[in-house]
Amino acid sequence: MAVATAPRWGSGTATQDPVWPGNSLLGRLREITRQELIDIGTLVRYTADREVMEQDAKDTHVLLLLDGFVKVQVTDQRGNSALLAVRGPGDLVGEMTALDQEPRPATVVTCGDVVAKLITSGELMSFLHRRNDMFVELIGMINDRLQWANQRRRDFLSHPPAERVARVLAELVQTYGREEPHGWTLGIPLTKVELASIAGTKPRTAQKAFSDLRKAGVVVSHLRRDVLIPDLAALREFAGI
Repeated sequence: MAVATAPRWGSGTATQDPVWPGNSLLGRLREITRQELIDIGTLVRYTADREVMEQDAKDTHVLLLLDGFVKVQVTDQRGNSALLAVRGPGDLVGEMTALDQEPRPATVVTCGDVVAKLITSGELMSFLHRRNDMFVELIGMINDRLQWANQRRRDFLSHPPAERVARVLAELVQTYGREEPHGWTLGIPLTKVELASIAGTKPRTAQKAFSDLRKAGVVVSHLRRDVLIPDLAALREFAGI
């Protein structure tokens, strides 16, 4: 299975030919449209654990991720937080607020260093008017994210915690993972609780879910905020995918 390798961005340009994940916005676009989108906006860099978008804020810009990963999370009125998704190179974040001008529905936090293009809502709307194919692919991206969220809800109804975590892991590794001599690693600094949260599993259940995955032999370790998966096919079989 081929996994896309995102470029490393130095002084505004990539040090290798970009290969974007196929399900990311940049991976969907035609070359000419993709390059035009990358050329607009302002290049920004963020350090790890930086809150780059805040839930309920009224700013309307978007971030086009060029390198690095971010976490999308929500907090309820009692202060309980849940991780909803991870976004990586080629992804657009903040698009819903840019389109509907409503307060931001979630907070976005960096996982390690991030390089992105900050694009104002005006710049985005102007680009959508110029490039119809961008509009079509943006709608497709939003639809895929809704389908992904709906799948997590269905998983919650029909799969136990360990299987739900396995399904999330398999999808993340398929999109962002790296194949190494002893298996696959996710390469995104997420804790067990954060990974389990994406799968709709509460913190107190996360430890048992990963224990079940280790006993099944589909996850070897979770050290230094990374996951080692010795056999991706076995993980997918465990997850029922």
